[in-house]
Amino acid sequence: MNKAVERGRNGKRGAHVTLSDVAKKVGVSPITISRALRNPQIVSEDLREVILRTVEQMGYIPNLAARALAGRHNGIVGVITPALHQYGFTGLMVGIEDRFRDTEFTVQYANTLNHAEGEAGLLKSFLTQKPAGVIIAGAESYRDLLPLIERAACPIAHITDLSQEPQKLVVGLDHYTAGAEPTRFLLSRGYNRIAFFGRGADVRSRRRIEGYEAVMRDAGRFDPDLIIGGEAASRTGLGRELFSRLLQRVPDVDAVFAQSDELALGVLIECKARGIRVPEDLGICGFNDLEFSAFIEPSLTTVHIPRYDIGYRVADMLLRAVRDEPADEDKADLGFTIIPRGSTR
Repeated sequence: MNKAVERGRNGKRGAHVTLSDVAKKVGVSPITISRALRNPQIVSEDLREVILRTVEQMGYIPNLAARALAGRHNGIVGVITPALHQYGFTGLMVGIEDRFRDTEFTVQYANTLNHAEGEAGLLKSFLTQKPAGVIIAGAESYRDLLPLIERAACPIAHITDLSQEPQKLVVGLDHYTAGAEPTRFLLSRGYNRIAFFGRGADVRSRRRIEGYEAVMRDAGRFDPDLIIGGEAASRTGLGRELFSRLLQRVPDVDAVFAQSDELALGVLIECKARGIRVPEDLGICGFNDLEFSAFIEPSLTTVHIPRYDIGYRVADMLLRAVRDEPADEDKADLGFTIIPRGSTR
């Protein structure tokens, strides 16, 4: 017999190790091992260290499917997001992770890449595994999601634009206002021909376009040629490209409201290449308040979204629901803040 196979069968290493094997080694019952792994705080510190050391030495891997069959859920919290690949999601993710860090739950992610047709499929996939709960972090459409949410056996929390359908376990902001207020800010600083950089590829950016357009119309300054987008949602090189295209059709543009700090950085770089003075000749406002925005020259005026707080709050809401604890609130608007810096007058 192959020696590696023999070691796998007789050495009880990795996936071949059972809960009973670990219990026998430690000298306690399998249920004690199971409870200690799910809720480490219920056993003494000395026993916990012995169990964890033995689990590590023997290579025991908990069977989540078996856990789900034996209990209410498998201990997993699913997070469905449209933008796991974008810098802006990092803060949300850290907030979610921090809230679940010292609990018995593990977080798993799925990425829709802004494809609305994939959202329901991913939610179905999570729900078939009996998760403890699910966070939908920015759905494009709730049309196909709502029937699944209503029938779900676990709590489902949401990060949304506050105009969207969910009314419980919701954290977010009003993206219409997040488009309108920065536009008003730029007008208040003396800019008149204000461009909007963004595709409108998702419901949040479309709402910001609506807010921008409403304010520009009220000011008598709306021009559809000032709205410009590209194939990518957020990229510094795209910012340079879009600004070059904009100058060809609207040469008297005097400000840009970009839907990401990366796009805004591209505009700033192109201005320097062309000898356009910022903020005197052109004002620039970004979105997301990424770390580099405070340190470039000139520093970037931007819109700060409290992404960490949003992630932490929605995770806390879900955790309370999973544990059947009373909720502090059903819906939380965490808003945004305009951060004026050197790229605007």
